[in-house]
Amino acid sequence: MSGHEAINPIHPSMVGKIDPEFEKMYNEHVANTPNRPIDLPLLRKNYNKIYSYGTAPAPEIKNIENTTFPSFDGEAVALRIYRPNDYSESEKLPVHLDFHGGGAAVGDLDTEAHILKEYVARARIAVVDVDYRLIPEYKFPTGVKDCFEATKYVYEHADELGFDKNSISVGGVSAGGHICLAVDHLCRDIGLKLVLVCAGTPQIADISNVKTAADSPYLSIKECEFAPTLNWARLKWFDDIKWKWLEDLTEEQTKKELEEIGWLKDLMLAPNFKGLTKTLVFTAGLDPLRSEGLEYAKTLMDHGVEVEYKCYEGVPHPFQHMNKNLWQARDFIYRTSLELALAHKTLTF
Repeated sequence: MSGHEAINPIHPSMVGKIDPEFEKMYNEHVANTPNRPIDLPLLRKNYNKIYSYGTAPAPEIKNIENTTFPSFDGEAVALRIYRPNDYSESEKLPVHLDFHGGGAAVGDLDTEAHILKEYVARARIAVVDVDYRLIPEYKFPTGVKDCFEATKYVYEHADELGFDKNSISVGGVSAGGHICLAVDHLCRDIGLKLVLVCAGTPQIADISNVKTAADSPYLSIKECEFAPTLNWARLKWFDDIKWKWLEDLTEEQTKKELEEIGWLKDLMLAPNFKGLTKTLVFTAGLDPLRSEGLEYAKTLMDHGVEVEYKCYEGVPHPFQHMNKNLWQARDFIYRTSLELALAHKTLTF
């Protein structure tokens, strides 16, 4: 069983640590699913339905636009723009860019739609969801570059899009959390000032040279090796396909590529943490990525960056998708919405 990407039913090492409501949901909808290795095309096809058993209906947002923009290499990348139901075309809306989760290999513009609609309705802001290109078809860090280019595009075309160029935030969950944190560094370096960064259960570290969970420097990797929904074997599976393209290169070519990627593969290696944007970092108690998220948050604070940190105990990595049943998911969505409203100054008292 330990070699499988999925661990069903709940592993003995997790017993007694799990929120009862999540455990009930998991046992009812997941625990009896046969263990089998990941089939990427099948996972992509079904990804947006995986947690539907725990997802609440989203607010109705009437103003949704699908468009594209040219990324760094000229290829068109899709965007989905949400605007509040009561907005006026004459106003300049604050805007939040979202970079979805999915291990950088799965996910699309429907993955976090239920969360983004809550942000639009609760914070009264526009949201731009970015359909960045995925591994392995596109080598890492193409997706990170797409999201940085999308942020620049929104800033440079704010007037025609109806946005306030001085009120831009970014956010994402999991791999999207990694991306939004990286984008903050890249925006700072070109003088593009953001108002907030929202990272949910972010992936921070590079594990390409970590052979087993026991070898990891992070406590949560060891504690959550067999956690439900995301475990060590699944992390390694995603990481293996992330770097598979390097196998066809010579040693010299590989070294050159990795030097060019640099700290983007591990955010703890970033050369400069000063002057970054106020950042929300939300982790989950049963997430293998919990410890690295905390370490990144502490590093930001050590460099004078304003940080709001919270760990939701008893729930797994993708808990945000289960807002029908989990108070932790609702709190994550409502808390992020409030922080977005405060940062974009859309609250009225």
